[in-house]
Amino acid sequence: MNLRAAVLLALPLAADGVSDAGPARPETFRDPVAVVSRDGMLELTLDAARGATEVGGRRVIAQVYNGSYVPPTLRVQPGDVVRLRLVNALDETTNLHLHGLAVSPLGTSDNVFLHIAPGRAQDYEIRIAATQSPGLYWYHPHPHGHSDEQVRNGMSGALIVEGLLDPFPELGGLREHVLLLKDAQIGDGRIVHREIGDNAVRTVNGMLDPTITLRPGETQLWRIGNVGADLYYLLTLDGHGFFEVARDGHRLARLVPKRQLLLEPGAREEVLVQAAGPGTYQLRTAGFDTGPQGNRYEGAVLATVRVEGAAVRPLALPKHLLPVADLRRRITDRRTIVFSESAQGDTFYVDGRTFDPNRIDTRVTLGAIEEWTIRNESGELHDFHIHQTDFQVTEVNGVPQRLDGYQDIVNVPVHGEVKVIIPFTDPDIVGRFVYHCHLLSHEDKGMMATIEVMP
Repeated sequence: MNLRAAVLLALPLAADGVSDAGPARPETFRDPVAVVSRDGMLELTLDAARGATEVGGRRVIAQVYNGSYVPPTLRVQPGDVVRLRLVNALDETTNLHLHGLAVSPLGTSDNVFLHIAPGRAQDYEIRIAATQSPGLYWYHPHPHGHSDEQVRNGMSGALIVEGLLDPFPELGGLREHVLLLKDAQIGDGRIVHREIGDNAVRTVNGMLDPTITLRPGETQLWRIGNVGADLYYLLTLDGHGFFEVARDGHRLARLVPKRQLLLEPGAREEVLVQAAGPGTYQLRTAGFDTGPQGNRYEGAVLATVRVEGAAVRPLALPKHLLPVADLRRRITDRRTIVFSESAQGDTFYVDGRTFDPNRIDTRVTLGAIEEWTIRNESGELHDFHIHQTDFQVTEVNGVPQRLDGYQDIVNVPVHGEVKVIIPFTDPDIVGRFVYHCHLLSHEDKGMMATIEVMP
């Protein structure tokens, strides 16, 4: 069944009459519309086009999927097949990447070297392994040179592999929310491009400061994704903490209590929130400084949390989840990857070279488990991401890190380094893919490299 008609989310806005006026009244929080797989299959058409949509209560012209700044959330089961038709009505090349999934990078699967010209369409078929970790992933375009622009415009959405809390009956039936963090720079009724963070409108599911309601003592699962192009989010919730369940779609070995959450561009956090007493609280992102060569931008209130109604007994949360394998004694090889940039900040490098899709920078044999030292020689933050697999972070600036779980994004400090262990053990990932800084403006300016996993 083609679900295209069911998920055309465009608001009835004409291309003319677009304005920068803010929302007329506060909004109630809304989760993104979901498309759910059935009988092992999810089918969907995504139309990539420039047109009128709504961002934070403003009517704007942007490049989006299916007319909406927040396209559908795809909900699948491990072992499902995803069939997506991407129709390119833009005036530039685009493509599609399913971020974080351990799926094939070949053919019409998660192949970032596949490009769709303007006016053309491409059918993708992505087979999700039965062993895929349940959790929050996302999809977005990945055409080198246009990734930043297209994601800044709003071309990104969530993908959830179901089953995160299934092993824990005491956590069954929790109400959950998907919170997709995006930022937009708006001028003259359209998305514009300024310096990273300058006058950025911070939204949750495309809404400006929506209200989320809980009952006193209620526990909810929040799936939070930074699906924007370049900004960091440092989250706090007044009067509350978070209990981290999963990072980047990978369940942790234990619930990790946190007062704040750092979501680098591309990162996801799945957390339990237990409501305090009645009252009104703010979900905030702090102001951020990415370093002397980087950017500074202000914080914002992202959402208002209202705790009201009849109180419920707080759940007794489990101290442990499921074990996670420690890879430190299984390392087969080591290498160092260096991020750097020009003094002007207009060219970015991996190991002293800018991206060339026709060059293979790293070769790995299937079955290898490698320790990579990611070194940042620049004066601003970068975040390291590798496609098709995940990794264990073992050190940050020489400080050993506790094993709580795996991730696919890690922050690399200014003039610092991190050590990660990457398993290249899944036969599904054989082929050629990329690793890069997930600040997409940096990736577009050269900070990406190719890797081939050979059978």
